[in-house]
Amino acid sequence: MKYNIISSSSSGNSIIIEDIMLLDAGVSYSKLKQYLKNIKLIFISHSHKDHLNPTTIKHIAFEYPTIKYICGSIEAIGIIKECGVKPKNIYFLKPYKKYDLGLLKVKLEELIHDKHNCALKWEYKGKKGIYMVDTASTNNIVAKNYDLYLIEANYKEKELKKHRKECEDPNKLYYFDRVVKSHLSYENANTFLIENMGKNSVYEYIHKSNYNFKGDE
Repeated sequence: MKYNIISSSSSGNSIIIEDIMLLDAGVSYSKLKQYLKNIKLIFISHSHKDHLNPTTIKHIAFEYPTIKYICGSIEAIGIIKECGVKPKNIYFLKPYKKYDLGLLKVKLEELIHDKHNCALKWEYKGKKGIYMVDTASTNNIVAKNYDLYLIEANYKEKELKKHRKECEDPNKLYYFDRVVKSHLSYENANTFLIENMGKNSVYEYIHKSNYNFKGDE
């Protein structure tokens, strides 16, 4: 399954699937404009700005008014509407229900974060993929033998523990405490992959924090 990671970090998230679907729009319009002529569908996982950049959505709505949006967050849909996207182009999807959108089939499943957030499962031309970002756990998610796994691996537990122990800055301590409640560790991501991947599956770690990794491991 073809995918193109434009950006995946706390500064912005956007990934393109098979040239037709954009997963989150949390980067500048200039980073996306060369790809948008083929995009039919934009999935917004939740309302944080690194996943939903209002300025970018305003540009897309003006330049590409026929693109459809799918989302499970009422708050995010409110922002999308304020950006000028026509209501007829916005699909509010209920979690755990499968939808056939013609080009592909999709299903949302709720994640554990400090904003209402959903994972996206999709099926395109007989192949399946899943996108999970900004979640403290995958305990409620099952995705056996998918072709593509885009899964958050935000921090390494040993590194985070070390940083927290050495930290004297209250603001950084707040960050460390928030991370474990709202983001997925490298170790938990690997456990999920081991339990779900098939022999031909492909995976990609996303939303990796440079602060909590030594190098690009």
